[in-house]
Amino acid sequence: MKAIEAKNVKFSYDTEYVIKNVSFVLQQGEFLGIIGPNGAGKSTILKLLCRILTPKSGSIIVFDKNISTIHRKDLARQIAFVPQETHFALNFSVENIVLMGRYPYLGVFQREGRRDIEAVEYTLERADILEFRKRPINSLSSGERQRVVIARALAQQPQILLLDEPTSHLDLHHQFAIMELLKRLNTLGISVIIVNHDLNLASLYCRRLLLMYEGGIHSEGTPQSLINERTLQEVYKTEVKIIKHPDKNIPQIFLHPKGE
Repeated sequence: MKAIEAKNVKFSYDTEYVIKNVSFVLQQGEFLGIIGPNGAGKSTILKLLCRILTPKSGSIIVFDKNISTIHRKDLARQIAFVPQETHFALNFSVENIVLMGRYPYLGVFQREGRRDIEAVEYTLERADILEFRKRPINSLSSGERQRVVIARALAQQPQILLLDEPTSHLDLHHQFAIMELLKRLNTLGISVIIVNHDLNLASLYCRRLLLMYEGGIHSEGTPQSLINERTLQEVYKTEVKIIKHPDKNIPQIFLHPKGE
């Protein structure tokens, strides 16, 4: 079943289109990676998929319904978005921040009920942040805060999770922890779209990749079919060497310094 379908989507912030006739499908239960150089339109397409932005033309279909016809709270029960950067001006506790993810299920001035508390408890456990629940958010490391932001999105109980560079600025341990968390969530049935500049991580975890270039889709396919030296040279204008992962039949990319 199609979870999301983008059909000939165009978008511009001013007069120049930054998204140009983009069409693709996210199947239910899929783990899809969007890659491409800076300025290719990756973050913009995510914002279009969760209706932060509205297409100038074309359509986005979510579970057979045009996204423009879905009520905001109903959409938030289907799709959760984790932005590239999240800043916390107020130093709320981790537990309270995750509880904010229950807003699609609450009316105006309605207090959280038993189901909301149970959903938060489940989410804290899934994201492996139970030990942080009472701590102020700004007392955590970058990697720990990222897990809290993902947990807040999960508290929406979405069917689809969109993430924009969730491993950026994280050390090796926290990159691995975040990607393993997303893999576990995907095995539980959540469809995932992740924008990632790290091509090696994208190859390791994503079943299918979309390569964006200059506002459109340059190519799409499995990591094995898409990641090759010719394509990366064409899109990234950088010479690389590619080998297979020693334990998996997937490509891994290495830079090739000039003069060597």
